[in-house]
Amino acid sequence: MLISSPVCRLKTREIAAAQQRLRRNEEHMQATEREMQTLRQELTRKETEVTRNKAELTRKEVDLAETRQQFIQKDAEVARKEAEVTRAEETIRREQQQIQEMRQRETELVQAKDREIALLQQQLGEKSQHSYTCQVSGPGLTSATVNQPTHVLVQLTDSSGRPYSLPLNVTAQLELVSKATPTNTPEATPTRSRWPWSKKQPEKQVLVAMTSPSQYEVSYTPVSRGQHKLHVQVNDREINGSPFTVTVYPDPRQLGHPVRTVTGLVKPYGIAFNSHQEMIVSECGGHRLSIFDIRGQKIRTFGSRGDSPDQMKYPTGIATDDTDNIYVSSEHKLQKFTSRGELIKCIGRRGSKEGEFNDPRGVTLYDNQVYVCDHYNHRIQVFDLDLNFVRSIGSRGKGRGEFDAPYDVKFDTAGNMYVAEFGNGRVQVMDTSGQFIRVFGQEGEGKLRGPSGLHIVDKYVYVSDYIGDCIVVYEISGQFVTSFGRRG
Repeated sequence: MLISSPVCRLKTREIAAAQQRLRRNEEHMQATEREMQTLRQELTRKETEVTRNKAELTRKEVDLAETRQQFIQKDAEVARKEAEVTRAEETIRREQQQIQEMRQRETELVQAKDREIALLQQQLGEKSQHSYTCQVSGPGLTSATVNQPTHVLVQLTDSSGRPYSLPLNVTAQLELVSKATPTNTPEATPTRSRWPWSKKQPEKQVLVAMTSPSQYEVSYTPVSRGQHKLHVQVNDREINGSPFTVTVYPDPRQLGHPVRTVTGLVKPYGIAFNSHQEMIVSECGGHRLSIFDIRGQKIRTFGSRGDSPDQMKYPTGIATDDTDNIYVSSEHKLQKFTSRGELIKCIGRRGSKEGEFNDPRGVTLYDNQVYVCDHYNHRIQVFDLDLNFVRSIGSRGKGRGEFDAPYDVKFDTAGNMYVAEFGNGRVQVMDTSGQFIRVFGQEGEGKLRGPSGLHIVDKYVYVSDYIGDCIVVYEISGQFVTSFGRRG
């Protein structure tokens, strides 16, 4: 049976539409399948990641468990250490207690031993006569004078302080350490003798004489000036304090012989030396300063008579400082020159006020200060090195700390000040503040008539006596030694 064409066409279109829907559904199903495939892949990836995370978590849990176990072990170790520390502290406390007990026992033992030793020493001192001590004294223990005999006493006592009763072998030796004189004296090359010496002693050697079993006299006569060592031995052993340092000074009695004469001067007055050992002489009558070398040859002169600051009238006192500047007193003023004669400063005028003068004389430097004998003002004026006034010492009179026409001033190594007083005919010794110490030269042997100049060497004071026409020598203690020179 045949179908009509319109119906066929309609069916055909429906079939085509159904087929088209079927294709779309198939495409949608394919897309859905692809999406599901993608989802399955993502799920697989997620599952894999979850698996990895589970494995990491498992590992972390294992690590945490291990860490917890370690902490438990550490806590156990700490507890063990604390227990050990507690036991160690207890041990230390016990040991400290034991040490304290041992020290106490040691102290008790030492005290017991000391008591035993003291008892033995007491018994030994009572029973033995062979222990002794030495005491050394005498004028020759620290100083001596060339060619003048001196001595030292060695006193021996036993342990109880009584004089020692048994004879001993006492020997002594004088050793030259540093020579201060020319090398043509017998002691220039000293030789050391073997100890103990024989009974025959060389001339001027050390002699030992036993004055009693407990006392020995060590006598010697030094022949050279300088530092010596005095060795004293008992039974070939140096006694306590040996060797003793002995300073040997020159014999002033051998002075007074001219070594060199310098001529061509007009009324020379003061002398000073600079660091080059050049001699500077103030010529009072020539109104100038002359400088000579060590051979006495004149090097130069400077100065002229006048009243201007760089001129001078009747220069007298003179001194030099460490830089060879020259300080000179002249008529009513004090001047400071360089070593070449260039004026640095000039102060003073006639008067009695601070920094004024009335015929100043001796000048000396001590402890960076300038001391000037203000002659007719009867005082010592003190200035600094820039010639600024510092203080004044003394006033006119005959008592302690007073002056009458002071001519010169010098200092010894102890810092004591010696002032030659022309008017009082004496040498007065004071400290730098003007406090009186002693006076000498007014009476007895060595009496001064008109002291005008001073010089101190070693332990001797040399005073020029203007009226007596001589040089008088004293020890620094004021003891007269000798004099030399005469008018001529």
